[in-house]
Amino acid sequence: MTVDLNGADALLLVGDSERHTDLYYATRFRAPGAFIFLWTPQSKIAVMSDLELDRAKAQAQVDQVLAHSALVEELRRQGQEQPAQHQVLLAVLRQLGLRRLLVPADFPFGLADQLRQGGIELQAGPAPLFPQRQIKSAEELQAIRRSLRAAELGMEVAVAALRRSQIGADQVLYTEGQVLTAQRLRQLIHHHLLDEECSAQRTIVACGEQGCDPHQEGSGPLRAGQTLILDIFPQSATSGYFGDITRTVVKGRAPALVQRLYETVRQGQQLAIGQICAGAEGGAIHKAVQDYFTAQGYTTGEEDGQLQGFFHSTGHGLGLDIHESPRIGPRAPALQAGQVVTVEPGLYYRRLGAVRLEDVVLVGEGGCQLLTSYPKFLEIP
Repeated sequence: MTVDLNGADALLLVGDSERHTDLYYATRFRAPGAFIFLWTPQSKIAVMSDLELDRAKAQAQVDQVLAHSALVEELRRQGQEQPAQHQVLLAVLRQLGLRRLLVPADFPFGLADQLRQGGIELQAGPAPLFPQRQIKSAEELQAIRRSLRAAELGMEVAVAALRRSQIGADQVLYTEGQVLTAQRLRQLIHHHLLDEECSAQRTIVACGEQGCDPHQEGSGPLRAGQTLILDIFPQSATSGYFGDITRTVVKGRAPALVQRLYETVRQGQQLAIGQICAGAEGGAIHKAVQDYFTAQGYTTGEEDGQLQGFFHSTGHGLGLDIHESPRIGPRAPALQAGQVVTVEPGLYYRRLGAVRLEDVVLVGEGGCQLLTSYPKFLEIP
């Protein structure tokens, strides 16, 4: 892997690689504490704390690992009593003869200011910083598949709990004599994901009108006869890669209008999947889904101050981030072979319900490969 420095002497990243996914991608080293990373035309250099020094030397895909403590001691010998991070970084840059640096667009402002005061030139890199991240290697694909399997198993846990539930006289769902809530179902999903060495946050279990806000996590009692959106997107604790799946179900009998809404979304998703291939414009795929929904009578717009219909993108890239390039949405560029994207159209109407279906595909030259295997069904008896 190489990096386009655009005339700079080196790329500089500073942060913790558990959250800074570009830093993890460049080093393949996961660390909870911030560290310094420099990528020159000749080598990759990491400056690590003593806590991570030996592990970084053994695991990080870099050419040189420098001890932060040794650099601090050298600065103290030179008369600096308590060297700050920017002083350590400036010392490394001077030692290496680096003056012009490429940094990500979200580089810390304070540190940038301190480096400029020290005579360093900074220029913001492109977004995404590593366009090659979009093209997944065989190893990355395997990691995504494992996270997808965990997500699908989590979905089965949720569906099994809904199957076991009983419908009360008030249409509220009960299990073992207790009301089945969104919080309880989410907890069951999360416990299973932990068994699969995955973690999850903001898992969506949104019933009825709650599902009309696409990122509403959901709360309170679950009810029969209403749409229930289950959106599970776990991150592997070992690889860092995400899986992502959404299904919409109804406990008991779904009203006829909901059945038609569901079938329309299902057909819209199939339309998108059928058009995905290398060279296909993401914007054109998204518009085809929008036009199909409109032709079926499902318009998009604001009603009573709230957006209804289809008002989000058709899909997004999936990898080390849950949302990453590319997009399948308005004005999105052409897709490339090797990209992994979600396909998740949805329709949302306050008085009717919400339906979203999401699968993950690998973009290929003549089409796409479906990576998700969990079935689609609306009603759970």
